[in-house]
Amino acid sequence: MVASAIVAACGSPSYEYVRNTEARTAFKVPIDWTVFDEAALQGEPAGPPVSTPDPVEWLIGLDAHPSPAVEHVLSEGAFDSDYPQGIAAVLRLTAQQRDGINYGALRNLIVPIDSIQDQVGREAVQLLAYDDRIEKDGFRGLHFEAQIWASALTGEAAADNGSSVLLDDRFVQISQTAYMDPASDKVYVLAVLCSAECYGRNRGDIESVIESWAVIA
Repeated sequence: MVASAIVAACGSPSYEYVRNTEARTAFKVPIDWTVFDEAALQGEPAGPPVSTPDPVEWLIGLDAHPSPAVEHVLSEGAFDSDYPQGIAAVLRLTAQQRDGINYGALRNLIVPIDSIQDQVGREAVQLLAYDDRIEKDGFRGLHFEAQIWASALTGEAAADNGSSVLLDDRFVQISQTAYMDPASDKVYVLAVLCSAECYGRNRGDIESVIESWAVIA
């Protein structure tokens, strides 16, 4: 079984650490955020185990809502939430995926921002911060922060050729850090998002979570 634990962070009583010792990955979250494991997010499998390899090595959902629910985490139509939500994952790549893994793939792991720009328009995504030169112990990755039309994330803007944004001032703000390992066998991603207004109110906590994402060689 994957060894996972949540322990209090030394000297920081307002945060807890979420760790996976087998995946050698950890990050911290505010103690009033709820952490969902893979079984809660995906549901327990029915019947005997299937023979198809599971690409998910580790999966964690985050919800800062005072009445937390799995349905709050990256549910379609709920990206512009009033409380931060997020996901952390370690994913194994197939041989075909390894051939295609690049910074573009890392950038679009959680939200397909490149497709949104192509289908809706480049104005649908505003990059606020971007760094694709992160390297440590052979791991390569990127970090970005962006605002995205909420209507683009539900498909409304694409269906209306972007016209719906004229009547929609909702924006989703996301901060994401993603890595690939030296052998390009796995990707590691942590993303937190909510409405732009929510992000502004919770910027300190969100940035602390993202900056704490640690992948150890």
